[in-house]
Amino acid sequence: MKLLAIVGTERKIGNSILAAKYISKQLGSDLEILRLTKMDIQPCKACYACLFGEECKIEDDVNDILKKIDESDAILIASPVYILDATSKIKALMDRGFMVLPYLESYSKKSCIILTFHGFKDMVGWASATHLTLARFFGFNVLANLEVNAALPAEIFVKEENLKKLDLAARLLKEGGRHREPDQCPVCFGTIFRIENGNLVCPVCNSTLDFQLNVIEASNRFTAEWFVKHFGEELRGLKEKFIAEREKLMEAAKIVES
Repeated sequence: MKLLAIVGTERKIGNSILAAKYISKQLGSDLEILRLTKMDIQPCKACYACLFGEECKIEDDVNDILKKIDESDAILIASPVYILDATSKIKALMDRGFMVLPYLESYSKKSCIILTFHGFKDMVGWASATHLTLARFFGFNVLANLEVNAALPAEIFVKEENLKKLDLAARLLKEGGRHREPDQCPVCFGTIFRIENGNLVCPVCNSTLDFQLNVIEASNRFTAEWFVKHFGEELRGLKEKFIAEREKLMEAAKIVES
């Protein structure tokens, strides 16, 4: 097995790196650590060219990242909380997600574990939801979304509960199966919810739940059918609409001209 760890932190001996090495050792796998802080990831220009089968015009490391994912058997997203959310490089990669379109079939076969590290339980925020969104939008087969209380370098090995989570991650990657924490969305393992019309809505998968987290209506977001419709119809339709209405839209934009 080849395990690819996607890490969004600069720390060389941080918990993200150490967790990846521990899990790889448990699996007896080859490990490649993809440190996003060392990668050139430019902002998406929202040109939609990749949706129409064209090569991305941006010259950076994203194509190399996608190829490394494609060449791996399993994915570990291991990264800390920075100011309630994921690190900027994680979000930067996710914003280039349209480029995964040619890889979706391959990526759907990649088992994925998410580890989100935090130092203070009252500052967990929504970073794990951001990590989960990256995994879901890239089409990975998410086996578990685990939040880990460890901030100091190597602190992950000090607490028994953390070692149990690492062992769980290794076991799931080796044997298969899925693990859902009690307070997570039963559809996608999301960790945050929006209140809408007296129910909960998971903003990651868009499923509707009651306040005991029972499913009222499951959404098909991030399923194979959803990707076909979203990429093939909805987003391409927006581009086509812009082309058809470009003159009118550009005329409307003149309202801010001096």
